[in-house]
Amino acid sequence: MGLDDLVNQAKDLLGQGEKKAQDAADAAAAGDQQAAAADAGSAAGLIDKAKELLTDERIDQVAGAIKDRTPENIDTVVDQVAEKAKQFNN
Repeated sequence: MGLDDLVNQAKDLLGQGEKKAQDAADAAAAGDQQAAAADAGSAAGLIDKAKELLTDERIDQVAGAIKDRTPENIDTVVDQVAEKAKQFNN
């Protein structure tokens, strides 16, 4: 799995989490507290999964694997991409 795969999976999960959060808000506005709570719980779970994918350690592992297989002049670019991916953790 490449770094871009990790980032894309996390982005997909975050997008799904955002959709569930919006569903929760809509359900709450409609007065359906039970559906709102369920959707909010789903949103939190999806966000937690995204965070698990993008741990700094996993990002470093993928970046290291990429750097092992590419010329040294690419290392700086790989490091920059890894730092951007780590920003999702903040």
